Amino acid sequence: MTTPTPSGSGDPTAPVGHVGIFRWPVLALALLTLTAGYTDGYSLSRFDVFIANQSGNIVRAGMGLFGEYDAWPLALLSMLGFAVGAMLAWLLGIPAARLGWTLVRVRLLTASAILGLWWLVILVVSNDSQKGIACALLGGTALGVLASVMTKIADTPIQPTFQTATVLNSARGLIEWMAGHGATESAGRRLAVLGIMTILCYAAGGALGAFAVRVGPTAVLIGLFLPAIALILARPDANPQQ
Repeated sequence: MTTPTPSGSGDPTAPVGHVGIFRWPVLALALLTLTAGYTDGYSLSRFDVFIANQSGNIVRAGMGLFGEYDAWPLALLSMLGFAVGAMLAWLLGIPAARLGWTLVRVRLLTASAILGLWWLVILVVSNDSQKGIACALLGGTALGVLASVMTKIADTPIQPTFQTATVLNSARGLIEWMAGHGATESAGRRLAVLGIMTILCYAAGGALGAFAVRVGPTAVLIGLFLPAIALILARPDANPQQ
């Protein structure tokens, strides 16, 4: 739920008076989407497996049945990790509710900690096969948690880790923006602007992840700073939904 207030939210795409779980939700969305693109770009370049894009993993797992994709076990592990992360994200709501924690902060901290383990594995483990297994599982888990942090901004559906829906929603937003009037036009504009920005951030994150493979293992640390910054942006009295 969201709580309107005359002071506004600082989000240029939000309706007047809207307040969400982040002080600057568009910036938080950009950081989380860059994180998703970064982890996918790195894992694809390094291990030929998705971490955020589970649609790609499902297709590749099916291809593996006919011998068309050798890394299908990694795709399955990433899918498993993502599911575990999604479950963990919701289970974190139990202690958060009892102890008065801000759930979005707990989820961001958890995702950052798992990404930290992901980085440690890349640095410490020497065997590439073991490294790929651990990174697919840990990376998938981290992104499963991260996927629950933000699912909408200002009542506009958005998902940093699921770009198929973003493309679909962006196309709908453009039509509503061009053909709609009043509230429909405004909602369409928000949807189109946020969607296009998200797509560009995901692409930029992928480029950054691929570049990190060339630079070396320590460059993976770049991907840890993004959710950490988003953690700082989270409101201490935030509601569980944006």
